[in-house]
Amino acid sequence: MALPVSYPELPEAQNAFEKFVQTIPPHGLVVILCDGDVDGLGAGTVLWHYLARNGFGPERLVAAHVPKGGNAFTPEVSALVQAHKPSGLAVLDLGIRDYAIAPGVTTLLVDHHRPEGEPPGSTVLTGYLWRPVPTSSLLTYLLCNHAGQVRDRAWTAAIGNAGDLGPDYPELQQAAKEQKLKYIKEATSLLNSAKRSSDPDRGVPAAFRAMRDAESARELVEGDNADLRLLRELKAEVQTELSEARKAAPRFSRTEKVALIRFDSSARVHPLLAQSWRRRLPKYIVLAANGGYLPGKVSFSARTDLEVNLLDFLARHGEKLDGAEAEYGHGHDKATGGTVSYQNFERLLQSMGFE
Repeated sequence: MALPVSYPELPEAQNAFEKFVQTIPPHGLVVILCDGDVDGLGAGTVLWHYLARNGFGPERLVAAHVPKGGNAFTPEVSALVQAHKPSGLAVLDLGIRDYAIAPGVTTLLVDHHRPEGEPPGSTVLTGYLWRPVPTSSLLTYLLCNHAGQVRDRAWTAAIGNAGDLGPDYPELQQAAKEQKLKYIKEATSLLNSAKRSSDPDRGVPAAFRAMRDAESARELVEGDNADLRLLRELKAEVQTELSEARKAAPRFSRTEKVALIRFDSSARVHPLLAQSWRRRLPKYIVLAANGGYLPGKVSFSARTDLEVNLLDFLARHGEKLDGAEAEYGHGHDKATGGTVSYQNFERLLQSMGFE
């Protein structure tokens, strides 16, 4: 994907970012709340190093993550964040909604998904309308590295950017080559296993620490500590669960260009399954539905190569759901999903033309 030499929106975004950092009170903790995939982890660890090098000692920095099956904009996560009594909060790669996670706290949101409102009093930096759309890792790196402060962490941003299918950015590409692409690819798979596993509440914090503390991608792949050993266990679990899920055959809608792959797994492998079937069924919207990830819920991922906006597609069929579902139809135009009750998932399938 061709990338301009610079994004025209970047200088204004960098100014807003610097203003955010300058307005964080001189005392108290700063919470970095980031997603658990490599894009969120890449953004979070880059910001951690930037702050640690710009007047915020490590003792002031706290990493936090959304519990399994949840989202950032809930009372549960608000309580988790506010328990630290923070003076500053950064929310990375978790979406943007009209909900203040920590009212009264100096807050930054960096993201690339479709925004859904804006928390009052917050600094919101979204790349959703930039072209090409930067991942949260790339955007965070550009914000933090305007004067070269975190150039040595470009390889971690490269992992996050490539792992979320971000645009080709020369500086990150060069950093990845210097690390050797073999190690970048293996580190990406290892780190992503944390959120994809059946136990992300244990895995994601380990992945954050591992990525934050490693000096190279090779160290992540070949190192030996408790966090890396856990990640290798989780990676093996994900591979086993994905292998089982791949045995499910697709069903096809009577009325829509939708293919459904339904299965039960304790691991979050539905996004991987949807992505792999998308390549095999390029003329369909692929829906991979997992009934075993969360009790009483169906977690699903939608992917497509069609000229269809999946957010709009799910919004249209979401009108048939019985009541609001907090996790439904957020994210990217071509990659989204949700978690709904069994009853609502059956309503969704009926609306989409499945018998």
